[in-house]
Amino acid sequence: MGGTVIETESDKIKIKLIIELGQEDGLDDEAIIRRLQQKIIGLPLNKAETYLAEYGRQLV
Repeated sequence: MGGTVIETESDKIKIKLIIELGQEDGLDDEAIIRRLQQKIIGLPLNKAETYLAEYGRQLV
């Protein structure tokens, strides 16, 4: 069994909110990614970067 993380719909809502609030607060990408990994336990760095790239564009 690998270290695969399955994000639920509620996790995706949290991810979008964390990104949105981080951008509104003027956080840089590194800080937002760090916050994503702290709040969504087990979220790998590459997935956090992917979510930021995907959802960050929508919110700007």
